[in-house]
Amino acid sequence: MPFITGCAILKKENTVRTDERKNGVSYQQISALNLTNKDFNIIKAEIDIIKGSKREKMLGNIKYKETETYLISIRNRSGIEGARILITSDSIMVNDRINKKLYYGSTDYLNKKYGITTGILPVIIGDFIIGKDDNKIITCNKNETYINTEIGSKKIHFKIDCGKKKVTGVNIEDEITEKVLEIEFKKFEKNAYWSIARNITIKSNEEDERIEINIERLEFVMENEITFIPGKKYEKILLK
Repeated sequence: MPFITGCAILKKENTVRTDERKNGVSYQQISALNLTNKDFNIIKAEIDIIKGSKREKMLGNIKYKETETYLISIRNRSGIEGARILITSDSIMVNDRINKKLYYGSTDYLNKKYGITTGILPVIIGDFIIGKDDNKIITCNKNETYINTEIGSKKIHFKIDCGKKKVTGVNIEDEITEKVLEIEFKKFEKNAYWSIARNITIKSNEEDERIEINIERLEFVMENEITFIPGKKYEKILLK
């Protein structure tokens, strides 16, 4: 079964001189391959949370709409859903099906707890989030280049593979909390329009813990809108 299914629309790019293509890559060329340019559905992802000698295995599903809305389902290896999470540009809701609790609040909670804002979420799956319409050429050395940017209190350092035109690594530093997330992307799969890292590793400078994600199946066509149904009679808890 193919890893990538569905259809996509070819992005029009500005003309870049041949000699520039050989030695560099443009912001626009990298952004054109972003996963969040269109709706997508990560149908199945294996998630391993590793802390010391302990390893917890889970399954995940992520649906994304261009309205910057994410619906995430976390299940155990038997397929029983433990949590369903809705993230929009300004809010988060979590159905904890195991403990019958509904967590809700502002997406500021993500920043306080994990050092991640909604604007940075695409970086977690390997998207390049600056210069989408900028055809600025960045010089490459041995097929690699590095691009740095700042979003709020976050300093983001991208490592780019110029041949793939994809992010292969990123560090997210928070100047206020001093939290640092290090993310590595491997095993890229591509078609004529998209290139996706099947393996993602996330580490934090604060804990001896890492998250390994293996994306097994993804599609780019979703006919239905994303819906989230709060659990009936769940205890409501405000995220602070």
